[in-house]
Amino acid sequence: MGALRRMELAKGAIRSLLVDAYQKRNRVGMIVFRKDSADLILPFTSSVELAEKSLRDVPTGGRTPLSKAFLKAYETFEKELRKNPNIIPIMVFISDFKPNVAIKNDFIKEIYEICEKIHEKGINTIFIDTEPKTFIKLGIGEELAKKFGFKYYKIDEIKLDDLLKEI
Repeated sequence: MGALRRMELAKGAIRSLLVDAYQKRNRVGMIVFRKDSADLILPFTSSVELAEKSLRDVPTGGRTPLSKAFLKAYETFEKELRKNPNIIPIMVFISDFKPNVAIKNDFIKEIYEICEKIHEKGINTIFIDTEPKTFIKLGIGEELAKKFGFKYYKIDEIKLDDLLKEI
């Protein structure tokens, strides 16, 4: 039940971001990561309807290829920045930040290396952490955010107005 609630909160946050993006005439893209892959399911677009449709069909649960997601996001933004160097990029990750799938063999090392590239590229990055409050908490999302200066929010404590001010 807790996982379903967190997913509904996450989708609600995404919907708010989409509405805000539409009102500001921004473009959004969406990468989904689960099982063993990270896939660009929505290339950058200004169509909120298309984004909303993509969001409805997003499956959840299973393994977390976080390093693959970070790499795919970095590559997607890098390509977009080459085409449109005047954009102000904002990358938003919504995850429990509990990686368990590597690109090669050390997913923690891979994540830090890719976050370093994101940071060096100057991409504004926001983490929305869906990790439940449990006895065993990894806290990887919060640790990464602190190390690289990314904005950090916990999904059940997020104030959407505060988040939208960041964008």
